[in-house]
Amino acid sequence: MKKTVLAVLLAGLVLGASTLRAQDKKPDVPLQITPLRVQVVFNEYDGEKKISSLPYTVLVNADDKGAQAAVRMGLRVPIEIGGGSAANKQVQYMDVGTNLDGRADKTEDGRFNLRLNVEKSSLYAPGAGEKPATFAGSEIIQGQPVVQQFRSQVNLLMRDGQTMQATVASDPVSGHVTKVEVTLNVIK
Repeated sequence: MKKTVLAVLLAGLVLGASTLRAQDKKPDVPLQITPLRVQVVFNEYDGEKKISSLPYTVLVNADDKGAQAAVRMGLRVPIEIGGGSAANKQVQYMDVGTNLDGRADKTEDGRFNLRLNVEKSSLYAPGAGEKPATFAGSEIIQGQPVVQQFRSQVNLLMRDGQTMQATVASDPVSGHVTKVEVTLNVIK
């Protein structure tokens, strides 16, 4: 009888402890998705003079575990390849433009951890009266397309309404400076 009472008490303690542990555990509450408007602006400068400003907007759902948000904008540019005669030349197409990919998570303090991949490419051609392009002291082959590429992966901790300069980079051929500015707004 003592063994039976002891076994019942022991079983009760085990069940009670597991019930307490289950109560201590936070229930799995799905995260609330927060819609965000993320504006990415590529500003290009020649010295202090702004020569272009290209804005893009992507909608990102914070705490969404689905596919990341993406924007693709550009052209397929024909490039002649092959050598010598016109009969040997072929055409290949190259994508030129802007690609944006983004994902965000809301932090406990109400800010957002925004992860962006940005890529911008364009064709380079010297203007009238400009000398041929050079890179690392060597002249780039005339008549061949030259593609300028810019890629950046950034992790930004931002609050609603904040604008931040995310990246600054200099083009090694033209000397132009590209500044990437990011603005985050919660969509209400």
